[in-house]
Amino acid sequence: MLRVLLGILKGGVVGGGVGLLATRLGLGDGITAYAVYGVVGFLVGIVCGKAIWRQETLWTPVLKGVVGVVVSLGLSWGARKLLGDFKLSFVTELVGAPDAPVASVPLLLAPLIGIAYGIFVEVDDGDRKGTGSNEKKLTA
Repeated sequence: MLRVLLGILKGGVVGGGVGLLATRLGLGDGITAYAVYGVVGFLVGIVCGKAIWRQETLWTPVLKGVVGVVVSLGLSWGARKLLGDFKLSFVTELVGAPDAPVASVPLLLAPLIGIAYGIFVEVDDGDRKGTGSNEKKLTA
């Protein structure tokens, strides 16, 4: 349960930070939106799970980041297809983007994508205590 909470926290902070920056810069439409969500996935893959200095190799967090790009692009594409031009004017007005569809406001969608991938990485890459230590070694 702690891993799930850490995934929510870390993924939400990374997604919210990148989403806030992207919303302020107006990067919510077109190909730039996919670049924003790719950055969210990459950073969540790097930040979540084991710390970089505890990994066996440097390639492990890089691979988690690359997989995060693919996962976040798929999640953002699915959200755009599912939500379409769905508008919640009171919510988009609060974040400074009135009359914009929910799926085109990175401040709303990026934290959700970060949380979803952050939970997955934290649960998958978390420390497993007590595994493999119960086996007896045979010596000759």
